[in-house]
Amino acid sequence: MRIQTETGRTAIQLYSPQNRQGGLQVAAGAAIAHPPHDTVELGSVKPRELPPDAISHHVSRLFFSPEVNARLEKVLQDKTAQVEEAAYQLIENNLFKANVDIPDEERAALLEVGLTQAKFLADQYFSGQDAADFMDTIHLLAAVAKTRTVDPATGSVRYADLPQKPVGAPDDYVDTSKLMQRFDPASYKKMQTAPEDGTERISIMLQFVKKLRDQPEWLSEYRKEEQASLDQLKATKLPNRFEQVNTKDLTSFLQELQARIADSTPSYKDPLQANVAAFLRVLSRQP
Repeated sequence: MRIQTETGRTAIQLYSPQNRQGGLQVAAGAAIAHPPHDTVELGSVKPRELPPDAISHHVSRLFFSPEVNARLEKVLQDKTAQVEEAAYQLIENNLFKANVDIPDEERAALLEVGLTQAKFLADQYFSGQDAADFMDTIHLLAAVAKTRTVDPATGSVRYADLPQKPVGAPDDYVDTSKLMQRFDPASYKKMQTAPEDGTERISIMLQFVKKLRDQPEWLSEYRKEEQASLDQLKATKLPNRFEQVNTKDLTSFLQELQARIADSTPSYKDPLQANVAAFLRVLSRQP
């Protein structure tokens, strides 16, 4: 599975390409006079440290599948901005940490801390079916995160595929391109290299649909494989050394989680403690 960030966001424009009236103009052949300036010896400047919350980093929302993302949006739609940000932050920073250089043990511990943070959010800010749906989704994503593999030649990261069924599609929906990739890889490869704005792709797809009429077993086999893969992900065991941490109030939660991190992860406790501190900063941020 390739995890993507949501598109369509507007980037901040730091300048305007249009000429502004009254702006600096330089006539041809004129010399530009630079204003006088002071000289500062860098060695005499005392560095300053910004407080941890001086710069707010808003995490991107990773795309997993239409159903998964719609479920997250649904359970978070009536929550505060802080809770919503904390949920997406733990998904990005704990479950799908991008840095490939961190040790596997630290990555596993980050995932377990993320599961514990999710449990705190569920107990404190969700109720009923929303709480169950939120935790089920987090557990599914954690199971996907466990399938992480890295290509040693290219460094590219891959995860297990999730069904890409559009929201509202019938239960027997099948992604035809995925079906082609599975049973007719030559046609799929040809389609991938065809121009996106031409008719060649449509022609290749129509030819595959004709093949599919003569091979009805492809559909049933693919559906069985997809369901088996999803069932296996849902059944993934997720041991968590922090699962007994008290999630009934923030003070107890932080104290117990920090203490267990210090006791159980001596070699990489600092990045885990920093992760918990970042989680707290988001929840305590003023609206």
